[in-house]
Amino acid sequence: MTNNSLSQQSNHKLHRRFIVGILNKFYKHASSKELPESINSIIILAQEKLGDAILLLPFINAFHKRFPDATIDLCCTSYNKKVFEGIPFIRNCISYRPFNFRFAKLIRSQKYQILYNPKSGPSSTFHHLTNVINADVKVCLEDIYNNPIYNYHLPNKDDRHITEKYCELLFQYGLKTPVENWLPDYFYNFPSSISEKKYIAINISAGHQTRRLPFEKWKKIISYILDNDHEMHIALFASKKESSDAVKIKNLYKERVHFPLESPNLYYAAGIINNAQMLISIDTSLIHLAAALNKPIIGLYNNDKINYARYSPYNTISDSVISNSRFIRDIESESVIKSYNALIKKEK
Repeated sequence: MTNNSLSQQSNHKLHRRFIVGILNKFYKHASSKELPESINSIIILAQEKLGDAILLLPFINAFHKRFPDATIDLCCTSYNKKVFEGIPFIRNCISYRPFNFRFAKLIRSQKYQILYNPKSGPSSTFHHLTNVINADVKVCLEDIYNNPIYNYHLPNKDDRHITEKYCELLFQYGLKTPVENWLPDYFYNFPSSISEKKYIAINISAGHQTRRLPFEKWKKIISYILDNDHEMHIALFASKKESSDAVKIKNLYKERVHFPLESPNLYYAAGIINNAQMLISIDTSLIHLAAALNKPIIGLYNNDKINYARYSPYNTISDSVISNSRFIRDIESESVIKSYNALIKKEK
């Protein structure tokens, strides 16, 4: 990351800790309690990012299997609500951001056996929600800023995959690793918008500059794939920031590169990825979507070992190309091509 990016992230974390520290001075501290032998109702706090929402799905599915008669309510945001709102065994899927009267009514009228906050660090929003929601046992992952208002603190290992971190509550009830990856049925109801039988899905969307792979490197990777298999096509995912690069790649191979894609949301993206030979992607939410679809993945990561341990593809048919620096741009095209050759050979 650039020094500016690192400074912004550090300042954001410090700000959250400062606010939560202030809240702890005013909120009533919780006494220690044991978990119940069985759970009959739970409210789950879901983070805002799409990747985190997808990674929470295995916990929700495993929880329902372990406690099939339990009432499940889930708090999310309007941004990621579509990930959860069609799950039939969730009673209420309701947005806490933006604040709304339906949410206010729910948290005032309900009492839960368990409140579960699976976020590994402090959040002023979740702290406020935890303080006002009525629950017998409030559960969090161990954190010095979160701990004061929670009754039960779960293990919080830095280097554990987020999918497994989210399942820490269920590990107390006998769940074993690896956790079963899972997507709701409606993610499979959207057919691919690409009619060609053979294509590779490639995501060049970076999210921010530190994750960006330069155009010339993407060009070399895509040229290699298409020049070595004349039946292969490319489905190209790109955000607005990378759209100019995507257009240039499209112009190189015309009808063999499909861009822009008809993927207005994750459902349509799931349809495209599910029919692809594999996904090649920067470290973004599409990696977690492809892993849940059990598709081969080549993920591009920087050299942050903790981040990789937490957000690597959670399946067994993937490969990762890790930069020797904190910048993904330092990954060489040849490294990606080498992984592509190895993975495509396995799939034949």
